[in-house]
Amino acid sequence: MGIRTADTGRGRLMAALAFGAALPALAAAQTTTTTSTTLATSTTSTSSTSTTSTTLPGACAPEVSFDSLECRVDALRVRLAGADDLGRTKPTLRKQADKLERLLGEAEAASTAGNARQARTKLKKAGRVLVSMGFRVRSNSGRKNISDATRSELTATVATFKNDLKTLRGTL
Repeated sequence: MGIRTADTGRGRLMAALAFGAALPALAAAQTTTTTSTTLATSTTSTSSTSTTSTTLPGACAPEVSFDSLECRVDALRVRLAGADDLGRTKPTLRKQADKLERLLGEAEAASTAGNARQARTKLKKAGRVLVSMGFRVRSNSGRKNISDATRSELTATVATFKNDLKTLRGTL
């Protein structure tokens, strides 16, 4: 099974956004301001100032929706792919994240087609994948191979996902 790059499907921009969302320090929106002043001197003095302000989205929307959850799964996949401190748990966690993404896509497709029961079932299966990921992170192997900071971050991420999946299932 080859490594699926982030630029398939949603583009490189999504990968950059997802990576920014995966890092807690970049989770808040960032503002970049550039100020340029040009003074031209002749018989008359002119001054012009231009200010450009750009707000970069550093995180996925905090709402409970398919789009938001898929964005966060993409961020999780990028985080897992770039992590060096997962040890031998990395391949399994990446497979579970891939399965989570697939189940969310199937649930969204079922919901769009008007099949709420199938969508709820797929979301329930996605919740089970998250439970499995949590067990993997908290297992003896996970405690030995994953650094404390990464383990606590992944545990919090999985818990948030589980709550949001449960909420989304309730809305269908």
